[in-house]
Amino acid sequence: MDWSRTKTIFIVTFLMLNIFLTWQLIETNNANKLSMIAEATTQETLNQYNITIDVELPKEDVTGLHIMGKNVPLTDEAIPFLGIQEVASDDDQFIEVVLDEPFQISQDNFFVQLSTFLSTYVFEGEEYRYGHYDELERRIFLYQTFEDKIAYTLDDEPPLVLQLDDQQQIISYKQSYFEFEELQGREREILSSLKAIEVLLNDQLIGMNDTITNVEFGYYSFFSPQGNVQVFAPMWRVSVDNETFLVNAIEGAVQQLS
Repeated sequence: MDWSRTKTIFIVTFLMLNIFLTWQLIETNNANKLSMIAEATTQETLNQYNITIDVELPKEDVTGLHIMGKNVPLTDEAIPFLGIQEVASDDDQFIEVVLDEPFQISQDNFFVQLSTFLSTYVFEGEEYRYGHYDELERRIFLYQTFEDKIAYTLDDEPPLVLQLDDQQQIISYKQSYFEFEELQGREREILSSLKAIEVLLNDQLIGMNDTITNVEFGYYSFFSPQGNVQVFAPMWRVSVDNETFLVNAIEGAVQQLS
């Protein structure tokens, strides 16, 4: 064996490997610098137009994939029967439950009592998060979560609706339940929360002296269900004063909610 030649091959190989690793390091540093410059530029624009961010911007470590929610049939056996008077089902897509005794919800201790109700009376209740309250109909709307991120459905009714009486007591609820999974495909880079704000700036949807009051990451379904399946896209939900926008966390497309 020609050890001199073998030694030369090893030296050349390691030299090329070092060059490749050095090039990768330079590329990574350049990308990081460009990202920092972009963030600095966005922040300068916000300062220039006196735009206030009144919340801490979240940083998400998630994959850039859509998720699929499959509606799971619910039966009487899935429902905690503690304090339940009646359970009705409609094609197994959702159930309607009437409480034996009303459950009090007070304004002062709303979220603690709501959490207690969900864990006590609702199937997989810990997976649901508060959405909003319909004062006219006295109904509380809640959405299910995927990996602790809210998956919003744009139907007339979300997966869980609690009905209150005129004494602010929960008397019944209507529930459906999704099993979620990520759709297979090429993972895409997720826009940062600041980048989502930059998209709104570029589209002139944030103006001078505006205040950004809320920024949160979640999943949204904009299309009618296909059978018992819905597809959800990753989105940034950005509230600017009295308006709310959705920014697609992959493509950057914008939709105004209010």
